[in-house]
Amino acid sequence: MLHPKSSDYCCSDPAEPARLVVVIDTEEEFDWSGGVSRRNISVRSMRYIRRIQDIFEAYHITPVYVVDYAVASQPDGYGPLQEIHAAGHCHIGAHLHPWVNPPFAESVNRRNSYPGNLPRNLEAAKLQVLGDCIAEHFGVRPVIYKAGRYGVGPHTAAILEEQGYEVDLSICPHKYDVLEEGPDFRFYTAWPYWFGTQRRLLELPLTVGFTGILRRWGTPLYALALNPSLTRLHPVGILSRLGLVKHIWLSPEGYASAGHTSLVRALYNDGIRIFNFAFHSPSVEPGHTPYVRTQRDLEILLDRCRRFFDFFLGELGGRATTPLEVKNHLDRGTPGLALASMTQ
Repeated sequence: MLHPKSSDYCCSDPAEPARLVVVIDTEEEFDWSGGVSRRNISVRSMRYIRRIQDIFEAYHITPVYVVDYAVASQPDGYGPLQEIHAAGHCHIGAHLHPWVNPPFAESVNRRNSYPGNLPRNLEAAKLQVLGDCIAEHFGVRPVIYKAGRYGVGPHTAAILEEQGYEVDLSICPHKYDVLEEGPDFRFYTAWPYWFGTQRRLLELPLTVGFTGILRRWGTPLYALALNPSLTRLHPVGILSRLGLVKHIWLSPEGYASAGHTSLVRALYNDGIRIFNFAFHSPSVEPGHTPYVRTQRDLEILLDRCRRFFDFFLGELGGRATTPLEVKNHLDRGTPGLALASMTQ
């Protein structure tokens, strides 16, 4: 697991402007409720990626498309991104979906859908194949990684170091997938941190947090609410409806603009200055994700993106950036983004 030490967290000076990273999980279309399959490798939704890329360019945002093997290996997948990448309007990272990524040495099941659950050699081999495929079609090896299903494991950090990665985007704070045989992120937060044997890899977690009257105690309360023994009482819903603790992801998928604004303001006041906005590429075409079933759903998703960018880059006075720019900024020891302990 990419678990931080207390001295590895990054804090910000109050005068530091907020910085926005935009990440697209760029993958095949599959039925989210029906499990995973090696047969589901269609990436035809990528023909519509301009629907969101044009918005990024209008706001001078350089997104990171973390692509999986289905996208990186098929012309329908990598073709639409090659021109965007060649023009310098995006970065390409790696996104490991084990069930569609060779070598195929494991059974396809729920446990093995999290790459960090695989044997070390197999997790490494799959990531190596993915990196080679990306290099072949984009002319550059990826140095940014996001595990499929946020599935990091005990060997992931060492594998990333060995293969030359610099930034990881896999941590989803407060997510609890143990019942699905996935990771437990209940006590992780949105604060960036260093990890790896030399503490030179940068973790930029997905921006997930809490609003509400009791948001200061959101982490322990939400962790308690996720206890399987309390499921029948629906504690998460009760906390949200009462306005005590509302759990929000910085994503246009399933979360409205008002929630984005409230979350960012709250985390900004806490001192966080690096924000990670993310969603899935198949959402650019209706019918592939639970969040975009109709044309109207698509319009809502795109509008949420515009509204958030207006707020972040306008009212909040933030800046669009990329994971590598953030890492370089931190590496230079720029005042206001130094290493800090958890107490800060």
